[in-house]
Amino acid sequence: MFSLETANIERAINNAKALHPKVKMIEFGTYEVTGSTGNTYIVRCYRAAGEKIVECNCATRAGVACKHGLAAVSLHIALAARRGH
Repeated sequence: MFSLETANIERAINNAKALHPKVKMIEFGTYEVTGSTGNTYIVRCYRAAGEKIVECNCATRAGVACKHGLAAVSLHIALAARRGH
């Protein structure tokens, strides 16, 4: 889990750009991301205590942004904009 406001996301963005993980919406805020080795991860995007939180079930340490989370965030932001959030 990491906060978009406090996590260093630059490395995760670059990794996601290089590896092009595939993202599929399960429902708004919950996404399935297929990683570079074919593993699938579940990512949840939500707000809590005024922060934008991203949770991924990969092995990345808490507080550290992962490429799966950032790949899902890009879809989440686009969908939220369409919904007027």
